[in-house]
Amino acid sequence: MGRGEHGTATSLKAVLRDASLRRVLLAFAVYRPAESATWIAILVFAYERGGTGEMGTAALVMLVPTALLAPFVSQLGDRMHRERALALGYLTQGVMDGATAAALAVALPRPVVYTVAAFASVAMTMTRPSHLSILPELAETPAQLTAANALSSTLEGLAIFVGPLFAGLLLAVSGPALVYGVASGGLLVVGIMMLAVHARARIAVEHTPRVGGALEGFRELRRRPGARLLLGFVAGQTIVIGALDVLTVVLAFGVLAMGPAGPGVLAAAVGVGGLLGAAATVTLIGRERLASAFTLGVIGIGVPIALVAFVSGPVVAIVLLGAAGIGKSFFDVTARTLLQRSVDDDVLARVFGVQEGLSMAALAVGSVVTPALVTSVGPDTTFMIAGLWLPAAALLVLHRIRNVDREAVVADPAHIALLRGTALFGPLGPVALERVARHLVRSDVGAETVIIREGEPGDRFYLIAEGSLRVARRGTELAILGPGDYAGEIALLRDVPRTATVTATVPTTLLALDREHFLSAVTGSPAGAVLAVEVDRRLAEHGDRGG
Repeated sequence: MGRGEHGTATSLKAVLRDASLRRVLLAFAVYRPAESATWIAILVFAYERGGTGEMGTAALVMLVPTALLAPFVSQLGDRMHRERALALGYLTQGVMDGATAAALAVALPRPVVYTVAAFASVAMTMTRPSHLSILPELAETPAQLTAANALSSTLEGLAIFVGPLFAGLLLAVSGPALVYGVASGGLLVVGIMMLAVHARARIAVEHTPRVGGALEGFRELRRRPGARLLLGFVAGQTIVIGALDVLTVVLAFGVLAMGPAGPGVLAAAVGVGGLLGAAATVTLIGRERLASAFTLGVIGIGVPIALVAFVSGPVVAIVLLGAAGIGKSFFDVTARTLLQRSVDDDVLARVFGVQEGLSMAALAVGSVVTPALVTSVGPDTTFMIAGLWLPAAALLVLHRIRNVDREAVVADPAHIALLRGTALFGPLGPVALERVARHLVRSDVGAETVIIREGEPGDRFYLIAEGSLRVARRGTELAILGPGDYAGEIALLRDVPRTATVTATVPTTLLALDREHFLSAVTGSPAGAVLAVEVDRRLAEHGDRGG
């Protein structure tokens, strides 16, 4: 229980001074650009060896196994110590990227190259979940964790265009083998570096059966036609992105004659637009209706892509692809928010699990179908088809999108504002923040009402909206809490009895979050998991760590 800490910027130095956090963030800064760069490299290799049809083959061999295995591989971080899972992920990627580089360098048969690269692609699905879940186990203070999360988000965004530019440079110098070779070296170094990382704390996570969980996600979608519609658009947008991965290569080499660095430059333009769009999506927080923003996002992706068919120079193409990146950011946020509002929260993670598998399959579809379209109707017509089919579908079912929006459960804007003003939940993105706010339950209590009693089991987390609470342990007053402070997280997070008694000193308004939704918010996002670190800090200050 305690007052939120602000001033994330001032804690950046603390993050960089911490050896474990510094290693983990440096590793992530290597991994994310490598992921983007190697994907571009393998597509360029395929195009140079067999044209657009070969790109489809490469994408199929790499993405189908990844789509099938990703739900299982990504859970290894919950089945073993997360720092070891992270090291294993980086080392496996490094070894397989090195094997791919060797296969490319000695000109092994193309099926062998694609198969080896597919192993590296599967290994990558372990890394991001492990990285996000290890941060709260390493940070020592809430402000430090908030800063680490901010740096991770910044690195994620920068990699969207740094990776393609990195690929373009190395492709211009030598070729795809060099891209994979440099990526391999970097990943092996950071993988070895991860062996020196040791978590300071372990966060309790409630697990669900893998297969059963996924099936429950499908059952929920069967019950929710609106959610199925949204998921269909998510899959459609992923098909467009898969198509765009192929089309940027075709555009750079076959249309604009940009040279070896061209595909990387064009892909980087989409990334820059995505960064700009992501910054602008904060305007969507707390907005009651999102159907218009959702539709504009769909159009914002597609129309610029279609207009690329009419360009004759790289500058205009770069601008249009950047505009598509902006549209993609708005689509991503609105689609996820509407989906969260449309399904039961207790199966939401499993619905998103279905979405992940579907997205990987859709990426494969886009990467495979697009080369056939380029061959049969040409790149210009393919750009128009790729850009316009999803906006056309959105306009045709606009009334259904509006119905989904009207029927969705919307969070109270005041609750969102209160959460956003705390160091605990403020770091959450727009979608996650609204999700937490939707499950807050208001409770008005009178003065001297006991909210939490020391020694009893814990079932709720409390956020103070108005009034104040007194915290006491064994009769000794520890703190007085006011609006924006919180109480009750220790018992929930550490699965121990209540560690103190909390009493209202004046008539008080509380916002309660039950155990299930609290744990989901905390363990489902590294930003939300700041609570875990705050718990350890306060228990260390007050002693009696067992609760």
